[in-house]
This record gives sequence, C-alpha cells and structure tokens, in this order.
Amino acid sequence: MWPYTWNSYLINILLQDGEVYCIDARFYGNISRFINHLCEPNLLPVRVFMSHQDLRFPRIALFSSRQICSGEEIGFDYGDRFWDIKGKLFSCRCGSPKCKHPLLKPTPPCQPATPAEAPQENGLPDTSSSGLLSHS
Repeated sequence: MWPYTWNSYLINILLQDGEVYCIDARFYGNISRFINHLCEPNLLPVRVFMSHQDLRFPRIALFSSRQICSGEEIGFDYGDRFWDIKGKLFSCRCGSPKCKHPLLKPTPPCQPATPAEAPQENGLPDTSSSGLLSHS
C-alpha cells in the first residue's frame, strides 16, 4: 500500500501577490492535474472569480508567462512544500540548468590528500612517520 502522500495531488500555489493556496486534486480535478512541474515555468497561476466575488474561494487559472512553442512542455512551479514531501520519493526531471530539485544532488569536490595520506608509488599511504610502526 502506497503512503497517502503518494496518492495525493497536493500543490501549494504561490501567487504573485504572495498569497499561497493549497490545492488537493486527489478526488476532484481536471486535465490540469497532469501538468508537470518546471523549475523555470511557462505557466503562472492566477486567482479568478467566475460566479461570485468571495475572496475565500477563488478558482486558480493557469496563464502563459511567455510565448510557448508548439510541442513545448507546459508546466508550473509546484512549490518547495511539494518537494519537501515528494522529494523523498523522486526528483525533478525538468532538465533546466536552474533546476532547484535535481535528480542527482551535486557532491562537494574532493579535498586534496594531506601529505601523511598521500599515496606512495605502490598506492598505499605512507604511515612511517605517524608512529604506527614500531621498530624493535
């Protein structure tokens, strides 16, 4: 049985005015639930009101933020909260050089070996000056 977080479609939508809306499309949704995450999104979420003006219950519409080419993937930023939960199960595959949640986390560069740890010609470290060998 999958954990609940796998079966949910929770998305935090951060609007340009700084408001955050949490949307759960687990039981109800539309085709937009299949739009992928992009770290450099070409869609932006916007609050819209259709049959009322109650600010507590907006609909969220997705509008293009730039010209979108034919065949180009469309996507929006799912938000950091999404990756806090789902990032334990999988990584972002947006392919952007500015990806915030890459498949492989960068590893720190190797530190140069200290002289005592430097390998000799035979590939073994020099331990003669470290006091590990006793001469009798």
